Amino acid sequence: MSTNKTPPPFVYRDWCIQDPVFDVRKYGLDPEDNPDLYYWNGWLWKREQGEFKPVAPISESELDKDVQRRLQNWRETGLMPLDESDPEQVQRAREEWKKRVWSAPNPW
Repeated sequence: MSTNKTPPPFVYRDWCIQDPVFDVRKYGLDPEDNPDLYYWNGWLWKREQGEFKPVAPISESELDKDVQRRLQNWRETGLMPLDESDPEQVQRAREEWKKRVWSAPNPW
């Protein structure tokens, strides 16, 4: 979790997680409103009218267990940088996505 209370500027990455949490009420959101939520770089983000707005810093322990495993796997396999502010790590993760995910054969 980010200890910084000021969110970083949002940058969409392949490793952003959509719909990452179970109980959004904790963040003042109504699940019946079906908010468009994302987890990225230690923050919960809400997309409204195409813009990403920070909701709150969030601990990965609050995320769905499957999401936690996915993030761990992505870090271990190089699909996600350990430090989002390190441009070299971000570039390596992008290249790994291109090589392993986006160039994979279409299963359909």
